[in-house]
Amino acid sequence: MNKFYNKITKFLSTQILLTFVAFFIVLSLIIFGNQFYLVFSRTLNDLYFGSELFLLILLKYLRDIPFIVSLSFSLAILYALNKLYKSSELVVLANSGFGDFRIFKILLPLIATTAFFVFYLTSFFVPQVNEKIELLKSKESSRPDYIFLKEEVFQKFKNQNATIYVSNVDSNSENQILKNIFLFLDKGNKVILANNGKKFLDEKTGKIFLTLFNGKIYQNLVTNDINNFSVSNFENFEILLFEPSLTDENKHIDSKESMNIVELINDGNNSLREILYRFSVPISILIMSILSIQFSRVSPRNPRSYELGYGLLIYIAYYNLLIYVREIKISNYNDLMFIFTLPHIPFLILVFVIFIFRNHLAIRN
Repeated sequence: MNKFYNKITKFLSTQILLTFVAFFIVLSLIIFGNQFYLVFSRTLNDLYFGSELFLLILLKYLRDIPFIVSLSFSLAILYALNKLYKSSELVVLANSGFGDFRIFKILLPLIATTAFFVFYLTSFFVPQVNEKIELLKSKESSRPDYIFLKEEVFQKFKNQNATIYVSNVDSNSENQILKNIFLFLDKGNKVILANNGKKFLDEKTGKIFLTLFNGKIYQNLVTNDINNFSVSNFENFEILLFEPSLTDENKHIDSKESMNIVELINDGNNSLREILYRFSVPISILIMSILSIQFSRVSPRNPRSYELGYGLLIYIAYYNLLIYVREIKISNYNDLMFIFTLPHIPFLILVFVIFIFRNHLAIRN
């Protein structure tokens, strides 16, 4: 009996895991594409570098990994078992006494492992991702407008003590190729003309430099002191455009979303809302797994099946309820505990309603 039970466990787990991988890949492509669109549409006027934009898209995708895993796993259980019912493989087991509860017991190790993995993601992995996202946003907001040089526009930088004009810019990324540059430095009363130049980012330090090639420096051109006027040629001339402050580089984000579960617990009641949310996510996986098992049971003679759509709608409703409760501003301990039980209650009721209804039908038959 144990050997047969182990074979059934291995067979069902394999079918669900293979289906999970397929759903995970499809949902990942959808979420990543959506983040790609959102980031580029919202950051057209922001001061992100090209490499930072790709990193921001990747980080926002990684932030959604718990949602992707949870939804993929829920749909995988529903789809895989539904397919086995339609092929009559699970119908045979159901007729031999393998009901929904017994299938849940068989899949419990897999469900518990997934719930624990999602709990780890929401409690430790996602907070680190959120912190990196906030640091990127903080760096972008600290940059001045002149970081991206524009064609045929006078731009001031270096605390308004310098002005630059470029007739042609070949790239709008962090490294720009420049042609026909006019640069005025208030300090030293210098006018610098160059045929070519480039603006580049030092990725290690975050500093941004402007390098000019094959130009001339006119000293004291805009003064009446002719005796101090001078002209000199240069092959390379470099000036520092921007240097991030140490506070930007070493900044720590203190938002609740960027704190791991240990930090939240140490923070006490101030972080109770976030703590309850972190525990609610794996609980929702357990409840949705039971619902997926229940919804998967169909008659092989039924040509149409909408169970996958029902499962998708129910999970999205469940997930949005958790997000909504997370945003409710309540500080009272008892009220918070009550509020965070509410999203689970309708779906637990649904589980019991389906269970009672099917038992009632079984008794009548």
